[in-house]
Amino acid sequence: MRQKSTITFYQEPSRAFCQKSCGALKRILRIALVSLMISTALYAKKDSAESTPESATISQSAPATQSAPAAQNTPTYQNAPANAPALQADSLLLEESLLDPIKGKRLDVKEILRAQSQNTKGKSLDEKILHYENLLRVNGITPHKESEYIEHRFADKDDAAKQDLSRYYTLADKKSGAFASISIGFGNISQTYTDGLYNRTNNVPADDKDSTSCNETDKSGCKITGVFINGAQGIAVESDVFAFGGGFGYQKFFNPYFGSRLYGDGLLSAGSETIGGEKVGSFYYVLGGMNVDLLGELPFGVFTKSRFWEKFAVGGYFGLNIGVMLLFDESNENLSKYLINPGVRQYTSKDVLWNYQLQVDYGLNMGFSISFTHKYKLDIGAKVPMSLIGLPSELRLGLESPARYDGAYIKRENDGRERVVEDSQTLVSKDITFTRSPIFTISFIQLF
Repeated sequence: MRQKSTITFYQEPSRAFCQKSCGALKRILRIALVSLMISTALYAKKDSAESTPESATISQSAPATQSAPAAQNTPTYQNAPANAPALQADSLLLEESLLDPIKGKRLDVKEILRAQSQNTKGKSLDEKILHYENLLRVNGITPHKESEYIEHRFADKDDAAKQDLSRYYTLADKKSGAFASISIGFGNISQTYTDGLYNRTNNVPADDKDSTSCNETDKSGCKITGVFINGAQGIAVESDVFAFGGGFGYQKFFNPYFGSRLYGDGLLSAGSETIGGEKVGSFYYVLGGMNVDLLGELPFGVFTKSRFWEKFAVGGYFGLNIGVMLLFDESNENLSKYLINPGVRQYTSKDVLWNYQLQVDYGLNMGFSISFTHKYKLDIGAKVPMSLIGLPSELRLGLESPARYDGAYIKRENDGRERVVEDSQTLVSKDITFTRSPIFTISFIQLF
């Protein structure tokens, strides 16, 4: 029968009630210490396995019972040193002898870990791992082995093949997880304002005209805003985009070569709006949404056994994105060169084309990537609008607010008198076409 260990905690008279819970506390402490030790050993074994694939493996005949005599609990190992002293299952437990130095003191976890480290000195990693697993079982925890799936799924494979499969799936796991990214992007926005485009297309007559002068053959009486000089011929407003942003998401590799990811990202840009190369205002542009990509990677380890290059990979991605686009703009004094003076006061506006524009944006993601140390990745690609392949790439929700222009003109009354009339004209949003080029992006991604 295993001797129960006793841990003496420092007690003050005012804390006598703690005595009732000492048993539960000792058990929690034991589980925490054992979990920490086995995690440390497993991490050390993983690093050792990467550098020396021929390292020792644990025999499946290792004991797992806690009630058998100590002599029967001595584990056996493949490739264990012949002169290595036997490591009894009891020797790694929190026995009374290990706790003697700290009796009557405040509990110091470092001292217990130091005692355990001293007790396991000279033992192989395989020996430590097996006994740490036994410790977990003794404390009511069933350890999980990464090799259980491989042992069951590929039972007919030899040990060498199973080791290769273990490395195969372990590499896929290393490349899976949550990630964050920072990005820069650049592209172009083109907007064209054609005064009366919507009304001429739908035969909407001006307020002071009848429908006979706005029809399929005669568009002279169709309603226009009349704000821009030569507005009916079209005014092209160009903007260069240089954006900064980032994103968060999750990626999963099914094997070392193929995977997928789901993430949200956003880009923010500010710049100038020009007409014929002349700056007439500024803009603020936000593009954000959800993305789903298919991933492909080819590890350099396929071509070389160099420890430096085997952690690098090249690949590519292809996917879809859907989100929203938000645009604001502001005019400057140069815009007046392109505006009509109705008689008394020229039209003016604080905006160029939009007070704000909000619409759905969707397209394709594509590019290539360079990965290193499985945790870091550099993506170089583009967000390509569907319009580039002949499909609609924007969907307006009716939430946009086009620019309003204010001016004044003289109106002659029937009695011959003249008076100044304030005039406000709001651009028709459907007279404005919006297109963006592919936004080329460079993203640095870190996997957590």
